[in-house]
Amino acid sequence: MKFLSHYLHSVEEALQKLDIPESPASLYQPQVYMIQNGGKRLRPILTLMGCGLCGTKRTKAMPAALAVELLHNFTLIHDDIMDQADFRRGEQAIHKKWSPSVAILAGDSMYTRSMLLLNRLDEDVDYRKVVNLFLEGIHKVCEGQALDMEFETRESVSLNEYMEMIRGKTAALLEASLQMGGVVAGCSRDELHLLQTIGSNLGQAFQIQDDLLDVTADPDKFGKRVAGDIYECKKTYLMILAMERCNKEQKKWLMECLKNKPMAASDVQQVIELYKTHGVIDSANQTIEQMYSTAIKSVERFGETEDKRDLIKLITTLKKRDY
Repeated sequence: MKFLSHYLHSVEEALQKLDIPESPASLYQPQVYMIQNGGKRLRPILTLMGCGLCGTKRTKAMPAALAVELLHNFTLIHDDIMDQADFRRGEQAIHKKWSPSVAILAGDSMYTRSMLLLNRLDEDVDYRKVVNLFLEGIHKVCEGQALDMEFETRESVSLNEYMEMIRGKTAALLEASLQMGGVVAGCSRDELHLLQTIGSNLGQAFQIQDDLLDVTADPDKFGKRVAGDIYECKKTYLMILAMERCNKEQKKWLMECLKNKPMAASDVQQVIELYKTHGVIDSANQTIEQMYSTAIKSVERFGETEDKRDLIKLITTLKKRDY
């Protein structure tokens, strides 16, 4: 996405200038390692865009953007421990390269540093409001993560519960990113609400799209095992919707399949057929389309700026992704 290159460049430049100490090495080397391993930097870019959308030079929001990026990386470090993931962004996860204890402490330190970065905001910024959005965001992420973990051992999960989970785990930090940028710019209450709507719909659409692409993506582009979520018996948007729509016998069979991880290949194919029979894939596409459209309509209510044009391009690009 070339149109984001100047945002990305400014974020990367600011990250490289962070005054991360060298000692204790076991605390700070993992943090430098995590930052240098890259990432899309979507959340800090959204913070800068949120500021620009509300009519203020986006660089004013850089401390908030950096805080959001460090916070996001803190969540990834702890996620990898909980998921027992060996790799992150193609490199060894911190708890594998060092140890779980080192990873936990490094993550905690990144969280603290993210809070300290907010002290660098200009004096005319409503600091309390920014911090409140920041803390509410991470609080909702933790709630979403907890729900996701609970769902793994529960026999059934409703679609409403799933949507509540992704609003926390996936969408909350996108909401906070945009809103923090808006508050730095001194946005109105209506603008703050619009930024929340954009972030919420963007995050939810992105997650449901991930669930859908697990089944529909081109294997050569996807980079992961197609139907991997089904093999892993994950309760995705598609799985839950299928469970709600299938008849008693199909539901009983499906629930038995979900007890046997990994699911047998023949059963996986039958699950995909169930998705097609009950219009699950079409419904997921419609929900994704509706949420991305709601996000774009909310962006369109702001005045004309480069950030507005770029955010619409970003949402449109995400909407069209096929892997």
